[in-house]
Amino acid sequence: MHLLPYLLLVFFFQWKDVLAVNLNQSVDVGKLAKLIRPPIHSGRVVGGEVTTNDKLGGYLMVLRYSKDFVCGGTLIHDFIVLTAAHCFTGRSDSKEWTVEGGVSKLTDSGILRKVKSFILSSQFRDSDMHMDVALVRLDKAMTGKNIGKLALCSTHLKTGAVLRVSGWGMLKEAGVGPETLLRTIMVPIVEKKKCRQNYKPSAVITDSMFCASVMGKKDACTFDSGGPLVYKNQVCGIVSFGLGCASPRYAGVYTDVVYVKPFIEKTMKILL
Repeated sequence: MHLLPYLLLVFFFQWKDVLAVNLNQSVDVGKLAKLIRPPIHSGRVVGGEVTTNDKLGGYLMVLRYSKDFVCGGTLIHDFIVLTAAHCFTGRSDSKEWTVEGGVSKLTDSGILRKVKSFILSSQFRDSDMHMDVALVRLDKAMTGKNIGKLALCSTHLKTGAVLRVSGWGMLKEAGVGPETLLRTIMVPIVEKKKCRQNYKPSAVITDSMFCASVMGKKDACTFDSGGPLVYKNQVCGIVSFGLGCASPRYAGVYTDVVYVKPFIEKTMKILL
């Protein structure tokens, strides 16, 4: 998850295709590359342990574009996957997207579905990652062995609440691509005021976001983007961005599911 501040780099450069998104100031791409990680708005599980999708509950989905791994996602309905809007930057052809469930190792085969359509929030801004949320409509129901779903968050999380984030993100920000094995960690909510202050002037923490991580030790990282931050079997956050992985200063930034819930519920009715 960790992206870049105002510029939000959507990188999924299959180890090269870096896409820096606008900024009202000049950016040193070299320095930026060191601050973040490659793929898609960085997301990563640093300091975590190996797990399986089945142990987690089977809700974590693999999103690929042109057969390349791009983001994680959460199954919230047999036909609907919740993920991050930034995952679709530069990847607008729904026919190139696939979603796979029941996968623990990225080299394994799971239950594969094509994408019928997807909708990003009209309020999404890649300049600061505000409203970084999207819904994917599958062509067929995602059901079967080791497949599960999560409910949408109904809890207003308080500072210090501990949640679970999982994914195939890099284990360190200098990595080059997704990890093969699925990893998971527990991270606490960081006070928003403090998080906002720490990110200035590099990035803005908007009302649609909250921060979580064990500063300097545990965090999400590149290629964890779009995946869920889970609290009591509810998806309460979506891996969005951050500066560095497990940084001692910058916490991981997540889309607040409670805040974007009206968009999710309205969009589900359109897609179903």
